[in-house]
Formats: sequence, structure tokens, C-alpha cells
Amino acid sequence: MYIKRRQVLVAMLVMSQLGCMTFGVLWASRWLHEAFDRIIYSSAALQAETVALSLARRTADLSLTESSDKLQHIYDQTNVPHDGFVSVMRLEDGAVAATSLKAPTSIKPTTLLGSQSLTTAGGAAQPLIAAIQQGESNGQPLVAGTMEFDGRLFDVTALKLPKQDAAIVVATSEASLNHLVSELITPLIHVGFVLTGAVVAATALCTIFLVRRFDSTLLEVSSSLEKEVDRRTLALQRSRNAVVFGLAKLAESRDKDAGQHLERLRTYVTVLASELAKHNSKINHHYVANLAIASALHDVGKMGVPDAVILKLGKLTAAERRAMQMHTVLGDECLASVERMFGDHDQFLTLGREVAAAHHEQWDGSGYPYGLQGKDIPLAARIVALADVYDALTSHREYRPAASHAEAREWIVSHYGSQFDPEVVEAFIAREVDFAKISHAAAQADARRALASQEPSLPATPTPATEPVA
Repeated sequence: MYIKRRQVLVAMLVMSQLGCMTFGVLWASRWLHEAFDRIIYSSAALQAETVALSLARRTADLSLTESSDKLQHIYDQTNVPHDGFVSVMRLEDGAVAATSLKAPTSIKPTTLLGSQSLTTAGGAAQPLIAAIQQGESNGQPLVAGTMEFDGRLFDVTALKLPKQDAAIVVATSEASLNHLVSELITPLIHVGFVLTGAVVAATALCTIFLVRRFDSTLLEVSSSLEKEVDRRTLALQRSRNAVVFGLAKLAESRDKDAGQHLERLRTYVTVLASELAKHNSKINHHYVANLAIASALHDVGKMGVPDAVILKLGKLTAAERRAMQMHTVLGDECLASVERMFGDHDQFLTLGREVAAAHHEQWDGSGYPYGLQGKDIPLAARIVALADVYDALTSHREYRPAASHAEAREWIVSHYGSQFDPEVVEAFIAREVDFAKISHAAAQADARRALASQEPSLPATPTPATEPVA
């Protein structure tokens, strides 16, 4: 059984230990009870024999008929332990000749005690006189067994007096003996349970202490391992991002107008995805981070496009345009092979493949390469498509100047629901101030780099920015 909480484990250990020790105490108490029974009953039997022999010596010269008063006085003064009594019985008729004051009310002078049943240790029951006679024939002057008087059981020891043709009967109460055993056993049982409770409590505290120490140590080790894993994961992610950005930069290096396009695109994509995350539960911070890096792979397929097409400044022919458009398919196939090599569905690679394949698809289905429409276009590609067009419009090219933010905004809004996903356009409008700041900062950075390289500024061509670069 899988235990989720250590508290349950500790409770189970304590309960099992408590159960085992309780069983041990109960078993020990039963064993002690049996042992004390044997000791107490044996002691009581020896005391009864001692009383019988003592009375036999004291009354050896007395006649049961001639000295009845003196005999009764001796029996009255005789103390039998354990709420017992002593009687002398004539064997000729089984009648009681004398008895002690503590005798049951049914035992009186003239009571026919000898006819009452005696049960011996073997379980056989017979009249007391018959048992005495049988013992005598077996050479046993003493017989023992149990008899019932007034509804109570007594352990009886009978000693035959041959000279007087009588028998002394000493009886001790079993109830008194059992009470004595209980008085001796009960404190021991209480002590046993107290010790059990103390041992279990001490063990529970030790267990809790050890478990907490173990948890503390485990937590420290886990925290250390987690930090190490996070550190290595971050290092791997940085290495991966560096390789991805290097590959994307290699593809972009063939386009001398690209500049800092990838860095700006990553920033725009992050802004758009973060805004969309407010209303889309599928977008979390991992998705945003992965998409920001994966956006750099959108034009990785250009590595397979001929230089004559990539580097051409003029208008492309139909064949050249088809060759240019093939960069989406080439990028899709390249990243698909990488994905198959990894053997799993890493979100980063999946997003990179979606972006590379579908960032030129259009909401109304007029895009390429597959003519996807609406939400059949992956969300990542819809986000990158708008960010890519915005950066293309607001970036300087040799054949046209950079458009202002207002002009780029107007162009994007005019293609609401045709080229772009309406939700993405709305996210762009909600964060257009951020787009404008990023674009302005990028323009200033480009100006500083141009000034630092002391390259002459290119004359602006009056071609309006009415169409983004493919």
C-alpha cells in the first residue's frame, strides 16, 4: 500500500506497536494468572493439610461423644485461611460431630456431610465417605477435591482419624483464593499497561523525531538537487537558445536588411503572447518563453533557398516567388526531422515547427504553403505572423524607408480578419504603446550603430510601405 503522508506511517507504526505490546501484556497476564493459581491453590492445600494434621494431634485423645464440648471449643478456635472452615465427621454415619463457627449455614452438628459429593482432580464425583475409604485402601490418608456448600465451591482436604473412626474435613473458599490471585495479578497488569504506554509514547516520540530529521535532511538534499537540476536545466536551455539563435542568425545573415530582426521579433511575440494569455488558458509562462525563442526559427528554411532569390533586390518573378515560399516547407521539414531525432514532443520544437511552416498562412485562407484558414492555423504562427509583418513594416530597407508606428498600425488593422487573426490584432491594439516603444528604441539603436560605423545614410525612396516583405 502506497503511503502518501508520513503522519499516517507514524500512526500505523505506533498502533502496530501498541497492539503487539497490548497482546503481550494480555498473554503475560494470562500466564501469570495460571502460575499464581497453581501457587496459591498449592499453598492453600498445604495450609489445609497443616490445619488437619494439627487438629488430629490436638484431638487424638478426645472421644467424639464424650468430649463434644471440648472438641467444639477446639474447632471454634481453629483459624482456617481463605474464608475456610473445619469440621469433624463420624465415618459410621457421615454426620458432623463438630464444626467451626465460619462454616456455611448448611454445615451443622448432625449434618450428613459424608453423603455429599466430592469431585476429585480427575473429575470423578463420589460421596465424601466413599472417597475417604477409597483413599485409605490406596494407602492415602488424605483425600482432596471440591465440594459445594450453600452455592459456593470449596477446596476440601479430608484426613482420616482411624482411632476415632472419624475424618477431619478442612475447606477453603475458591472465591477467596480467586480474589487473592486477582489482587496479586491486577497491579502487575496495570504496571504492564503503564509500561506499555510509556514505551509506545517514547517510541512514538523517537520515531517522530527521526522522521522529522529524515524529512529535514531529505528536504535539504531535495532542495540541493532541485537547485542543481534547475541550474543545469537553465544552462541547457541557454545552450539550446544560443544554438537556435545562432542557426536562425545564420539563416538571416543571408538577408543584409534583416539587422536585429530576430531580437525585435522575440520582444514583439512576448508582448502579444502575454496579452493573449489574459483570455486564453492554454497560454502560460512556459508557452510564452518557448514561443519567444521558437519565433527565431520562423525563417530557418531560407537556408535552402538559392542565393539568387534571397539576395535579389527587385521584384521576384513567379518562379522566384515560389522558390521563396518554399522556405516554409523547408523549415517545417528541417524541424520535423529534429523532432523525430529527439523522439518526444518537446513544446519548443513543436512551436518552432508550427511557426516555420505557417507564419505566412492568412486568416482567410489565402496564405501559403498549405492554404490554412482561421483557427486551423496554429496559434503560434498567427502570433508570429503579425509580429513579423509589424517589424518588416517598421524596419528600414534599401528599397524603402521604415514606416511609422501609426502607418504600420493602420496597415495591420486594415487586414483585420483577412490576413490576421482578429484576436491577435486586438491584442496588438491593446499593447500598441509597447510596440511603438520597442520600435522607437530599435530605430534609435540602428541610428547609433550606423553613426558608429560612419556609413552614409541611404537616400529615402518615396515608395510607400503598403506591403510587407515576403
